[in-house]
Amino acid sequence: MSHQATIIKVYVLADGILGVRVRCCGDESTESVLSLHELHRADEEIDEDIQAHLARVEKLHAARDHAKAHIERLMGK
Repeated sequence: MSHQATIIKVYVLADGILGVRVRCCGDESTESVLSLHELHRADEEIDEDIQAHLARVEKLHAARDHAKAHIERLMGK
């Protein structure tokens, strides 16, 4: 299964700090928040931070699914 994380909400955490909530595959249990600081940076730099976080959430979700399937196979032995 290909995992796809998306931004579901952005909000102000404090003056100069934004929270970017992401979710993978529509699964609420995968939600994670990235705190964005230094908002005066170029759009491309902010994009890099967000893309790195999305990739991390996708990787964690894939790893969880893999480990769960492995454990379920062990249970069936």
